Amino acid sequence: MKKIYPLLAIFTLFSTWVLGQQIQGRVTDLQKVPIQAATIEIFQQENGNHITTVSSDSSGHFVFGKLAAGIYYQVRSKMMGFHPWSKDSILIKKTTTTELNIAMEPSSSNLAEVTVTADRAYIEKRHDRTVVNPDIMLSSTGGSALEALEKSPGVQLDQSGNIRLSGKSGVTVYIDDRPTNLVGEQLREFLRTVPVAQIDRIELMTNPPANYDAAGSGGIIAIHTKRYRSKGLHGGVSIAYQQGKYGQTINNGDFAFNTDKWAMSATTSFSTTNTYTDLDILRKFEGGQALTSPIFSQDTWIRRKGTSLSGRLGADYFMDDKSTIGVNLNLRSSPLELKSLGESRFMSNPQNPDSTLIANNIEDRTFSNLGANINYRYKKHGSGQKLTIDLDFLKYSGNNKQHFDNSTYLPGGEATAFESQLGRVPNDIRIYSAKADYVHPFGKTIHMSSGLKTSSTLTDNDANFYRVFQDDMIVDIEKTNHFRFKESIHSAFTSIDGKFGKWSYQAGLRFEGTISSGLLLGNGTKPDSSFNRRHFDFFPTLYLQYRPSDESKHTISLNYGRRIDRPHYAWLNPFVTPFDKYTYYLGTPYLRPSFINQTELSYNFQPLVDFTLAYANVKDLMSETIRIEDGIYYSQQGNLGTLTTLSATLNITYSPIEKFTLIGHTAIHLLHTKSQIFGQHLDSKGTFMLIRPSLSYKPSEKWTFQVDGEHQGSQEFAQFSMKKRTRVNSAINFKMNAGCSFNLALNDIFHSEINTGEIGYLAGTYATFSTLRDSRTLSLSFRYRFTKGDKNDRSYQGGGAKSEQQRT
Repeated sequence: MKKIYPLLAIFTLFSTWVLGQQIQGRVTDLQKVPIQAATIEIFQQENGNHITTVSSDSSGHFVFGKLAAGIYYQVRSKMMGFHPWSKDSILIKKTTTTELNIAMEPSSSNLAEVTVTADRAYIEKRHDRTVVNPDIMLSSTGGSALEALEKSPGVQLDQSGNIRLSGKSGVTVYIDDRPTNLVGEQLREFLRTVPVAQIDRIELMTNPPANYDAAGSGGIIAIHTKRYRSKGLHGGVSIAYQQGKYGQTINNGDFAFNTDKWAMSATTSFSTTNTYTDLDILRKFEGGQALTSPIFSQDTWIRRKGTSLSGRLGADYFMDDKSTIGVNLNLRSSPLELKSLGESRFMSNPQNPDSTLIANNIEDRTFSNLGANINYRYKKHGSGQKLTIDLDFLKYSGNNKQHFDNSTYLPGGEATAFESQLGRVPNDIRIYSAKADYVHPFGKTIHMSSGLKTSSTLTDNDANFYRVFQDDMIVDIEKTNHFRFKESIHSAFTSIDGKFGKWSYQAGLRFEGTISSGLLLGNGTKPDSSFNRRHFDFFPTLYLQYRPSDESKHTISLNYGRRIDRPHYAWLNPFVTPFDKYTYYLGTPYLRPSFINQTELSYNFQPLVDFTLAYANVKDLMSETIRIEDGIYYSQQGNLGTLTTLSATLNITYSPIEKFTLIGHTAIHLLHTKSQIFGQHLDSKGTFMLIRPSLSYKPSEKWTFQVDGEHQGSQEFAQFSMKKRTRVNSAINFKMNAGCSFNLALNDIFHSEINTGEIGYLAGTYATFSTLRDSRTLSLSFRYRFTKGDKNDRSYQGGGAKSEQQRT
């Protein structure tokens, strides 16, 4: 027996020498800047057998493990924008690790010579987010960012057009690490003006890490635009025309000039909006709720026409190879005209109207914003040590001029009443913020991050409404108001990430303290009123990932996070805003923030399968609530008790036959809402399924054909019961070369995407609605990009004022 132990020791050492070797190193450009997501392959040089493929991480690191010693290997690396790199005759010695650093040379070529060396998948899974590459979904090409979001896995629009992520509301939207600055309808209008051609990737984060603001109980959607990283002069244009019932355009141009010391960029976009919404509402009253008749039927045609012009200027000055100072300036102007023609019928029975009200409403909306950022960035290449400092100023100005005319007629056509109302609703929002983040490495596998941030927000909303009698205007005291709001948020975070064995981890803790106050100025008949609030909260996050080996394609991940959703500023104004004579929107200063705790368990087999189970509990859920009093419909954000969700999500990417690619997203959500609402006990349970398949056929490098669609099952959420809906899209793409392409897309071929549903828990009232959009469109788009130079990824896209902008 004693002789066996030395033999086992010798055998173990021999096995480690033969099969325990590895190659590791970093991929950088010629300036030693790390390259992320480079594809590195290893082959046996003697017979050319492919062993495995890995990708470089955010620091450019890669590793090949379990290699046999005494054999010659060949390593190849490729990355978009770089010349392919390879090295032969790599002989692993008896040491356990062979170092191999790869310096890739940027491709310097004209447009016709640009070659794409690495294809991206439509869906990429990372430990704390899902990355979507919208260029792969051809039916979105030539469209807007809103269309790209609607087709992204897990994203949907609810009955009011608000964005949901994995079945949850309260989603914060960023563009280039800055929020879109808008909510509700303004957010949708803004996203309609952002061309898909400008988007590089969309990141979906249901549990964002601690370095992000805790705002957004539904998670974060981060849109990143395309950037030119090369030295020299570069640019691109995209032009798209979309024809539905009406025609509209969305266009974009961007340019960059980069040198060793400077990186300067400019982007401008111009778009037109010309679309419609057909809204039908039916309300049946019982128990004295009706104003005149027990049945109210309303058909409203809403026409939207407008333009949007935006511009962005940026400049970075490289003080040395570690330090950079930069400035960014963003401008946007978006005038929009809304004309709605509504016919409301009051009936004792469906066949005989008692009276008819014709509403002719016009709204002229103007919106503009200015954003300025100054930043400093220090990065010690090779070590992972980083420091970033941001100073931001943001200003948003808007004005809504309303003119509502309401005429009432008897069944015989005799006019019985006429009412006219004017509204002037200017608003102003200013945000000041400062933040600093620092990352410090401990060895090669552990990094600790810490940061501080402070922000101050000032809002001023002045609503003036008048009743018009012939040539006289009389102030409408019930609607006229002036509301001012101040909020300061101070935060700090720390997090640590690293790797031990087959496990990687990231743990973080964020603290946020909020101090806010609101002042409602009196209007002659009502006195001033005010409120003050303070709350201080901690938000932990944790991510764990298990990978059997460095080259394994299998990973199992577990994450947890706690987040907050603060009320939007406009929701806190207690006065009413009219939509029409029988529909009003209200605010309330008593809204409380929502808090969510969420846990996710996922399995990923790259690049084929990603499966996730998620559980979330939301306390004091903020959601649209509906009530009817004396026949008037009031929409108001309110706090519901709790929302519990259980979700299962499956994403697949598979090529069943050569030249065919199938991409599928399937999700099942179980929603359970419990609350007291308007004196009733709300207990809403529902399960709904979301399916989004896409099939692509690529007969050659120049042509791609694609068909995709969506089926959303019926769902129950709070007061709303939504019916199922389906849509089918198709597209054809032709690439003249890597920088020039044409795309033809037909969306919602059968015009079947109709939102229909019922509203429950209305005392003595039954209500249904149906919304038809101009969703069947034919779009033709053209893209042209020129680039020449060496890759130099040094431009900065960050900013400090993030969650504050989202709540405007």
